[in-house]
Amino acid sequence: MVQLRVMTDDRELGEDVLELLLPLLKACTALRTGEPTRLSHRGGGLRVVLDVQLAGASTVTVERDDVPRSSGTRTRAGGAPARRQRRRLELPPGG
Repeated sequence: MVQLRVMTDDRELGEDVLELLLPLLKACTALRTGEPTRLSHRGGGLRVVLDVQLAGASTVTVERDDVPRSSGTRTRAGGAPARRQRRRLELPPGG
Protein backbone atom coordinates (compact mmCIF):
# COMPACT_ATOMS: atom_id res chain seq x y z
CA MET A 1 0.00 0.00 0.00
CA VAL A 2 1.24 3.48 -0.82
CA GLN A 3 0.48 6.37 1.51
CA LEU A 4 0.75 10.04 0.78
CA ARG A 5 1.30 12.38 3.69
CA VAL A 6 0.81 16.11 3.87
CA MET A 7 2.63 17.35 6.94
CA THR A 8 3.40 20.91 7.90
CA ASP A 9 3.64 23.15 10.93
CA ASP A 10 1.67 25.80 9.00
CA ARG A 11 -1.92 24.58 9.08
CA GLU A 12 -3.18 27.21 6.64
CA LEU A 13 -0.54 26.32 4.05
CA GLY A 14 -1.34 22.62 4.45
CA GLU A 15 -5.06 23.21 3.94
CA ASP A 16 -4.30 25.24 0.78
CA VAL A 17 -2.16 22.42 -0.60
CA LEU A 18 -4.84 19.83 0.20
CA GLU A 19 -7.49 21.98 -1.46
CA LEU A 20 -5.51 21.73 -4.72
CA LEU A 21 -4.09 18.23 -4.33
CA LEU A 22 -7.17 16.18 -3.43
CA PRO A 23 -9.26 17.08 -6.52
CA LEU A 24 -6.25 16.36 -8.76
CA LEU A 25 -5.78 12.92 -7.21
CA LYS A 26 -9.49 12.10 -7.41
CA ALA A 27 -9.62 13.20 -11.08
CA CYS A 28 -6.68 11.01 -12.07
CA THR A 29 -8.12 7.88 -13.68
CA ALA A 30 -4.85 5.97 -13.20
CA LEU A 31 -5.14 6.19 -9.40
CA ARG A 32 -7.60 5.22 -6.72
CA THR A 33 -7.37 7.29 -3.57
CA GLY A 34 -8.78 6.59 -0.15
CA GLU A 35 -10.37 9.15 2.10
CA PRO A 36 -7.89 11.43 3.86
CA THR A 37 -7.26 10.73 7.53
CA ARG A 38 -6.39 13.71 9.69
CA LEU A 39 -3.90 12.95 12.43
CA SER A 40 -3.13 15.03 15.47
CA HIS A 41 -0.18 17.40 15.24
CA ARG A 42 1.61 18.92 18.18
CA GLY A 43 1.63 22.67 17.93
CA GLY A 44 -1.47 23.01 15.76
CA GLY A 45 0.05 22.17 12.36
CA LEU A 46 -1.44 19.72 9.86
CA ARG A 47 -0.91 15.99 9.29
CA VAL A 48 -3.06 14.23 6.71
CA VAL A 49 -2.53 10.70 5.35
CA LEU A 50 -4.29 9.03 2.43
CA ASP A 51 -3.89 5.67 0.69
CA VAL A 52 -3.20 5.60 -3.05
CA GLN A 53 -3.35 2.59 -5.38
CA LEU A 54 -3.00 2.11 -9.09
CA ALA A 55 -6.47 1.88 -10.64
CA GLY A 56 -5.43 -1.19 -12.64
CA ALA A 57 -4.00 -2.97 -9.60
CA SER A 58 -5.75 -6.24 -9.00
CA THR A 59 -7.56 -6.78 -5.76
CA VAL A 60 -7.59 -10.05 -3.87
CA THR A 61 -10.93 -11.64 -3.07
CA VAL A 62 -11.07 -14.58 -0.72
CA GLU A 63 -14.15 -16.76 -0.52
CA ARG A 64 -14.62 -19.15 2.36
CA ASP A 65 -15.92 -22.64 1.84
CA ASP A 66 -17.62 -23.34 5.15
CA VAL A 67 -20.17 -25.78 3.78
CA PRO A 68 -19.41 -29.24 5.20
CA ARG A 69 -19.28 -32.02 2.66
CA SER A 70 -21.74 -34.87 3.15
CA SER A 71 -19.16 -37.58 3.80
CA GLY A 72 -16.18 -35.40 4.57
CA THR A 73 -14.22 -36.98 1.70
CA ARG A 74 -14.21 -36.38 -2.00
CA THR A 75 -15.29 -39.14 -4.31
CA ARG A 76 -13.46 -40.63 -7.27
CA ALA A 77 -14.99 -40.80 -10.72
CA GLY A 78 -16.46 -44.22 -9.91
CA GLY A 79 -18.39 -42.85 -6.93
CA ALA A 80 -16.38 -44.56 -4.20
CA PRO A 81 -14.97 -42.29 -1.51
CA ALA A 82 -11.37 -41.34 -2.07
CA ARG A 83 -9.05 -42.93 0.41
CA ARG A 84 -6.61 -40.68 2.13
CA GLN A 85 -3.09 -42.05 2.10
CA ARG A 86 -0.89 -41.49 5.10
CA ARG A 87 2.86 -41.85 5.12
CA ARG A 88 4.31 -43.26 8.23
CA LEU A 89 7.29 -41.26 9.40
CA GLU A 90 9.90 -43.11 11.38
CA LEU A 91 12.62 -41.68 13.53
CA PRO A 92 16.19 -42.47 12.58
CA PRO A 93 17.82 -45.21 14.68
CA GLY A 94 19.27 -43.87 17.92
CA GLY A 95 22.93 -44.10 18.49
